[in-house]
Amino acid sequence: MLSFGCVKLVLVLLLCAGCSAAVLERPDAAHDGAAYEAASDAESEAGVCGPVDVSAWLPSLMHQPNPAHANKCTAQQASDYAACEGGDTSKCTEFEMGQPAFICGECIQSQDTDPKWGVVVFNGPTGTLNTPGCVDDALGQTTDEDAIDGGGSCGDLLFDSYGCQEAACNACVGDSLVVCTNAALTGGCAPWNAKVENPMGMCDVLFGDAAPSDVTSCFPDETITDANAQRLDWITRMATYMCGP
Repeated sequence: MLSFGCVKLVLVLLLCAGCSAAVLERPDAAHDGAAYEAASDAESEAGVCGPVDVSAWLPSLMHQPNPAHANKCTAQQASDYAACEGGDTSKCTEFEMGQPAFICGECIQSQDTDPKWGVVVFNGPTGTLNTPGCVDDALGQTTDEDAIDGGGSCGDLLFDSYGCQEAACNACVGDSLVVCTNAALTGGCAPWNAKVENPMGMCDVLFGDAAPSDVTSCFPDETITDANAQRLDWITRMATYMCGP
């Protein structure tokens, strides 16, 4: 059974405009996203939550993404999935087993133990938008990924940097998260982020004008100033690109 929960953004402060990751939290019970909220800011005051020491941290292995344009979702279904994750439970039932959008939901959601990852990768009750996999699909770098003994892809580098930032700042939310990730990127996570920003590296195209247009589907639209609207738009575009026509 598919399960859904509230969505919160985790800012990842790379130099490329809009580079972000998102964490989705879901309960074990299905389709009650509105009942679950992020931790309060009181639990993560600046200077208390992090960054913690990540000098001994090592990244896990990123799994290959499913190929993009899987043709499992319509544009409307991708939008409905985002709305469901945003708390509109009336949009959730269509993704249940036997319902019209079940195959679409199966394409979007994956477990971190699956051989390949979809749009959202769940580890227990928490899922993360698969920005690194989306980027590799858009850049045609899936054959370079470490998971298939390649030389390493841009997605691998993003995955490592995101993982370090999460390890350093996992206890932070809100403004404290921004403060923490800024500190982590110039501190313990600097070596991982430097590989992303290397002008001769696998992610160099992200910093110029030559990036394929599909890459924009992998990141939030920073021209949308309302955080909730930006979040739903991001999920919709990623789901449409990876699981739509």
